[in-house]
Amino acid sequence: MNKPKFSFIAIMLVAILVLGITGCGGRRTVVKINGEKFTKNDFYNRLQKVPVQTPQGLQPAGRYVMQQMISEKLVQQLAKKEGVEPTEAQINRKIDYIKKESGANFSKILAQRGMSLEDLKYQIAVEQSFINVVTKGIKIPDDKVKKAYEDILRKPGNPFVRPEGVMARGIIVSKKADIDKAYSLLQSGTDFGTVAMRFNDDPMIKQNQGRLRWITKEERDPIPKIIKTTAFSLAPGKYSKPFLVEGRWVILKAESRRPKRITPFSEVKEIIREQLAVSEGTKKGTFAKAMQKFAKEADIWISHPAYKDIAETIKKEAAKATPTAATPTAGGGATQPTAP
Repeated sequence: MNKPKFSFIAIMLVAILVLGITGCGGRRTVVKINGEKFTKNDFYNRLQKVPVQTPQGLQPAGRYVMQQMISEKLVQQLAKKEGVEPTEAQINRKIDYIKKESGANFSKILAQRGMSLEDLKYQIAVEQSFINVVTKGIKIPDDKVKKAYEDILRKPGNPFVRPEGVMARGIIVSKKADIDKAYSLLQSGTDFGTVAMRFNDDPMIKQNQGRLRWITKEERDPIPKIIKTTAFSLAPGKYSKPFLVEGRWVILKAESRRPKRITPFSEVKEIIREQLAVSEGTKKGTFAKAMQKFAKEADIWISHPAYKDIAETIKKEAAKATPTAATPTAGGGATQPTAP
């Protein structure tokens, strides 16, 4: 197999993949099938070889994770060397922003992605280390930040305007007989979630007890108009009569409602300031120049024989990396905190 080539700077910026294998000892049993065991080592060895899609193409998961672990640590160590380690205030500000944007769904979103709050904090800390190096010494005045905020608000679909919405549950089936049975159970007082777990053609909706998502009146929200109209006609806690949508029968329940909200300037001022500073730092190639030297001189030791070449590859890539490849543009995923 040819060794996969990868861009040093791109590896520095890839999203964090958490590889968590717990337990003590490689021979610890992690699963049994009819009495036959798979050990932690069996699982680990298979997991290392599973191909994953990365910015550099398909790679074995073990190699990709090893690259990430080294790259993330180098970014954090560089920030410390430069005297710009992320502060608790920086990390907590982004956590608070994500919580506000996620609303009551924050914990649920983390759980769905297999992440803990500590995982998210680590992800933000690595990202913030990169940002702090890029923006070191750059000052953005308040008037420029305010103008950027006002420019963003004028754009359609901007991230600072959250439309009015209804959090809905649904029962969606193709057979009229099934929707009639479901409605009869609801009328008799059976819990909506219980009925939704029994009557739903989509296994994901069934598993989630009929939970759907926030439904808005926005034109760019692609769901059928009758769904929007019905959802907004319901008071929280109430459900609709069965109705037909594109050949399928539906019952909707409104769980809760949220008003339209425009994120105030005070809540996003520092985030916008940071994005503008990243844009300016990107043009200067600040991060690439600093990381080239730091990675080239780094002492990287890898015991696993299959991955020993990664350290040398990272050093070679660092030596020839160019400033123009340094960072994503301001406003991109690396600088805009979003729900995990």
